[in-house]
Amino acid sequence: MKQKVERTIMIAAPPDAVWNAWVNEMNAWWTKPYYNDHDHITGLHMEPQLGGRYIEKWGEEGSGFLIGHVTEWLPPLRLSYTWTERTWEGVNTLIRLEFEEERKGITRLKFVQEGFERLPKGEETRSGYQGGCNQLLERLKNYIEKGKPE
Repeated sequence: MKQKVERTIMIAAPPDAVWNAWVNEMNAWWTKPYYNDHDHITGLHMEPQLGGRYIEKWGEEGSGFLIGHVTEWLPPLRLSYTWTERTWEGVNTLIRLEFEEERKGITRLKFVQEGFERLPKGEETRSGYQGGCNQLLERLKNYIEKGKPE
């Protein structure tokens, strides 16, 4: 059985603004404890193209952790990428985002992360990710609507 995290959230902004916040401004609202290396992180970076790398940067010299690769790049409508953690020993999940204009100035953001069943403690990990997803999407919404993630 597929184990996944799903959440849909409404954000008072057009899809291109929500897309931009997710892809280009993630460092403004994404925070601890959601990093692989809390001591060395200098930022998250997604290469803006199909096949682009998604990296947790640990300095300006290019070191860091490869989180995944972009598998779908259709701005500002759909974005998908693989996701892994250092402790997952190379196992990936897949994150899919859909940015749909519900009505003028309101975006319905659908988040799905699937593939937890491939992990040794898949259900436990999925459960933790469900809570983390809820927190991070609220931070994104607050960042876009209020100018600050809290």
